[in-house]
Amino acid sequence: SIWHPLEEITATEDGGCIWQAPIAEPREMLPWVRGWGADVEVLGPEKLRDELETETKRLMLRYNIASPQVGKPQQRLLRCWGKTGKHELDFHPALFHMLDVGCIALHLLRPPASPRWRMALARAFNTDEKILACWLPWFIALHDIGKISVPFQAQNASQKTRLEREGFAFGRWKPKDKIHHTDIGRLFLKHEYDEADLSPWPRRSWLHRAWLEMVGGHHGTFPGLRQEGDTISKSRKHLSSLQEPEEWVQLRQRADQLLRTVFLPAPPAQWPEPQNISTAIMALTGFTILCDWLGSDERYFTPHPDTDLLDYVAHSRQQARKAVADAGFFQLSQSTAPTIFAELFPDRTPPRPLQQAIDEIPDEILQQPCLAIIEAPTGEGKTEAALALAHRVAQHSGTDALYCALPTMATSNQMFVRVQTHMHQRLGLPTQAKLIHGQAFLMEDDLRPKPLGDAGKGSHPSLEWFGPKKRALLAPFGVGTVDQAELAALNVRHNALRLIGLAGKVVILDEVHAYDTYMTTIIEQMLRWLSALGSTVILLSATLPQSRRDALVKAYGIPFETHADPERDYPSLWVGSQNGSHHTLPEAFKPQLVFQLNHLDIPHEDAAEKARWLLNTIAEGGCACWITNTVDRAQKLYEAVTQADLTLTAYLLHARFPLEERQKLETAIIKLFGPEGARPKRSIVIGTQVLEQSLDLDFDVMVSDLAPIDLLLQRMGRVHRHKNFRPKAHKIPTLWVNSEPDPADGGRVLMGADRFYHEYILQKTWQAIVGKDEIWLPNHYRPLVEAVYTPGVPDTNDPLREAWDKLDNFEDSARGEAQLRLLPEPNPKRPFCQTNQITFLEDEDKAGWIVAQTRLGVESVTVLPLEREGDKARLYPLDEWVELTTAPTRQTALRLLRRSLRLSQWDVVAYFREQSSPTEALFQDSSLLKSIYPLWLENGVANIPAGEKTITLTLEPDLGLVIERT
Repeated sequence: SIWHPLEEITATEDGGCIWQAPIAEPREMLPWVRGWGADVEVLGPEKLRDELETETKRLMLRYNIASPQVGKPQQRLLRCWGKTGKHELDFHPALFHMLDVGCIALHLLRPPASPRWRMALARAFNTDEKILACWLPWFIALHDIGKISVPFQAQNASQKTRLEREGFAFGRWKPKDKIHHTDIGRLFLKHEYDEADLSPWPRRSWLHRAWLEMVGGHHGTFPGLRQEGDTISKSRKHLSSLQEPEEWVQLRQRADQLLRTVFLPAPPAQWPEPQNISTAIMALTGFTILCDWLGSDERYFTPHPDTDLLDYVAHSRQQARKAVADAGFFQLSQSTAPTIFAELFPDRTPPRPLQQAIDEIPDEILQQPCLAIIEAPTGEGKTEAALALAHRVAQHSGTDALYCALPTMATSNQMFVRVQTHMHQRLGLPTQAKLIHGQAFLMEDDLRPKPLGDAGKGSHPSLEWFGPKKRALLAPFGVGTVDQAELAALNVRHNALRLIGLAGKVVILDEVHAYDTYMTTIIEQMLRWLSALGSTVILLSATLPQSRRDALVKAYGIPFETHADPERDYPSLWVGSQNGSHHTLPEAFKPQLVFQLNHLDIPHEDAAEKARWLLNTIAEGGCACWITNTVDRAQKLYEAVTQADLTLTAYLLHARFPLEERQKLETAIIKLFGPEGARPKRSIVIGTQVLEQSLDLDFDVMVSDLAPIDLLLQRMGRVHRHKNFRPKAHKIPTLWVNSEPDPADGGRVLMGADRFYHEYILQKTWQAIVGKDEIWLPNHYRPLVEAVYTPGVPDTNDPLREAWDKLDNFEDSARGEAQLRLLPEPNPKRPFCQTNQITFLEDEDKAGWIVAQTRLGVESVTVLPLEREGDKARLYPLDEWVELTTAPTRQTALRLLRRSLRLSQWDVVAYFREQSSPTEALFQDSSLLKSIYPLWLENGVANIPAGEKTITLTLEPDLGLVIERT
C-alpha cells in the first residue's frame, strides 16, 4: 500500500484507518512508500497520525522550509492572508487557500470525478491522463503565489496593521502603489523561480508559457503578449522601487516549496510538451478558475489562521472532497445502456432509416473527437439520432456529458424535458440536466420531469452551484440556447471557464440553418476551439447550403470527403474525425411526400380578408396555422379571426407576451397540436417565427408570409407531421404562401414590413417557388435551398443587383462585427492571448456594439408592466400587489420576473435607456430586478413620447403588448 498525507483516509469498524491510493501511478512519483501492491495496510489512528506528522516534517526539513515554529500558529508564512473573513481581523492564510485549490484539482483529476477533466487536460498538454494528478495540482495551487507580496498584503488596511504589529516590513509601499497579484505571480514564475533554481521544472517551454498565462489570466482576462515583458519588468522595477524586503521573496519561495512537498513529491522524469500552446493555456486557465471558485467557497473553507499546518492539510483535503461532491462533480456521467439504436430507444421501434444509420458508423471514426452533420426533413428523428450518436461517442470518451444548443429559449425548454427524460429512462442516469439560458432560473424546476425531480431530491446533488450562467456550462449535462455556447468563442471575461465547460463533451447544435452570418461566424470560431479541446460536435439541420456546410466542416478541421452529390443527395449523415470519415444517404422515413404549394396575394395589412380566408378554409373542419413575419400582423390577424367567429378556439403566440403567459400558451398549443395532442375539430393558431423552430406541432394546413426558403421548408414540416385524422378538404398537405406581387414588376414582390429578412433572399425565394404548384420532399430540399443561397454575383443590370449589394455589405459588416468580438483562434504555435483584444461586456439586456453580442440585432430592454397605487403596485392585469418601498424577497423577485417581457423596438428602447434607474426599493435593492425597467400603466395603457409622435403601449390579456405610434 502507498500512503501520503493528502490521500483518502477511511475509518474502519475497529477504530483503524484504511488509506487508499491509485496504485497504477509509477512508484518513482511518490518518494514515500510502505510496501507495494494491492494489499491495504490498517493502522491505528494514533500511529497513523504520528507517522504522517513525522514524514511531513522530514520532507519539510528536506526542502529547507522548516523552522522552530513548524506547525505552530506563529509561523510567519501562515500570517500572510489570502482571503478575509466576516470580522475585521479574520483571515484565511494565502498558503491555505492555495492548498484548498490544489486539493480541489486533485479530487477533480481522480475518480469518482468524471474522466472528462483528465481527458481534456491530457489532450491539451499532450500527456498521459493517468499522471496528471501527480503534477498538475501543484501548477494550479501556485495560481495565487503573488498574494504573498507587499502590494497584496498591504491593500487591506486592517490586515496590514496586524502584519506590522507582527513584525512584517512593507518597505516604501504607499496606497498609490498598485500591482496586481497576478503580475507578481508571473514575475515569480518568470524570474524569481529561475534565480532561486529551486527544482527541475519546465523552464522556457510551452508548458511554462501556459503556466505563466494561467497565473495572469485566472481572474477572467489575459494580459496581452505585447505587454508581457513590460508588465513583468514593470512589476519587477516597481517592487524594487518599493524596496520590498527580501523576506517576501523568501516567503514566496517557501510557500512554493511546501506546495511542492504536498503536490509534487518528485517531478516527472520528463515534463509534457503541448502541441498547441493556445489549447494548453485555455484548458489550464479554465480548469484553474473552476478549482479557484470551488476552493473559495466559504461554506467549506472558512478562515483558519491559527490551525496547525499538518492539521490543515488533512482538513483541506477533506473539505475539498466535500465541496467537489456537493457541487455535483461526482455525479455519474457515463451510462452502460446499449448503443444499438433499437435497444437504446425501445419506444421508437422500428427505427427510422436515419436512426438505423447511426449504428453503421465505424467505431474507428468515433474513437477520436468528431464532427457529425445530420441533414433530414422534420419528422425524421434527427434529435434521437443525435442522442444515439452521442451515446456511442461516450463509449470511447468515457462520459455521456453533453450540451444541446438551440436557437431560442422556447425550443430549449422543450428539448430540456426530452433530454432529461432520455437520461433517466434510457441512459439510466440519475444525474440532473441543467437548463441554461437567460431565464432558466425561472422555469427549470417547473420543466423538470416530476418523477425524476421527486426521486432525485435526496439521491444526488442539486445543481445549485451551477446556477450562475458563467458556471452553468460546467454541469455534466446541459440544454440551452446557442448563445450560451457562443460566449465561449467571444472575448468576454471568463471565456476560458465556458470553454473548459464544453471541452470533451458532445455538443449538439440544432437548427443550424436558422443562424445568420453574424452568428455563423461566431459558431465557426467556436468549432475551432471545440475541435482543439477534444469536443465532438453534432450539427442538425433540415438542410444546409453547401457553402455553409463546407465552412463549418473547415472550421472544425476535418476534410469533407464524399462521393455523393452534395447538392442533391438527401437526407444525409456525414461523420468525420482524424481517423477518417463516413457518409451515408439513408432513405427518408416519408419518401416522396408531395406538398401542394399555393399562393395568396392578400395585402399584408388586410387582416379582415385574411381572417375570412382562414375561416372559410376550415369551415368544414381542420386545424390551420398562419405564421406571420411581424408581431403586429399576428396580433391584428388574431383579433380579426376572433371577432369574426366567436365560437372558434384560436391561439396567438409571439414574443411580446409576459413570460409566464407565453409559457402557458406554448404548453396549451403543444398539448393540442403536439405528438399526443387532443386536436380540436376546428382551430386556428397564429404566431411569429417562434412556431417554426423545434416545436413538435402538427397542422392540417399551413399559411406563411413569404420567408426565406429554408424557413418555408421548416414551416412546411409542421403540416401532416403526425398520424392524425384529416378532414376531407385537407387530405393533401398544403402550404400557402402569402405575398404581394409588385404591380410594376411581376417577377418581384413588395417588401412592406418584411425587411426583417433580407430583400435579396426573399426575392430569390419568390423566384424559386413562383409557378410551382407542388414541392416533393425530400427531393426538392437541396435544389430549392441551393437556388436561393448558392454564392454568385448578379449582373449589373439584374433587377436584384441592388438588393444583392445591400446583402453583401450587410454580411461583410456582420462578419466584421463578429470578428471584432471573437476570441482569437487556437493557433498551435502562437498563444491566442498574444495581442491585446478588446474585452467586451456581457449584458443580456443590451445589444449595442460595446456588448458581447451573440446575435446581431437592435438593443433590447426588459420591462415589468405595473400599475402604481401609492406605495404599492399591481401586476397588471392580475389581482396581485407588491410593496414598492421595501426590498423584495427572492420568491417575490422571481414572481415579478415571470411577468416581465423584452422589447426591441428602437424608439421604445431609446425611451427607456434615457430614463434614470428606478428609485423604488423594489428595484434598487434587488439583484434580480436592478436591470429591469418598470412599465407604468394606467388601465393597462402607457403613453411615451418619441419625438413628435406618441407611442402607446397597451397590455391586452389575449393579444400581449400592443405597440401603436400616432
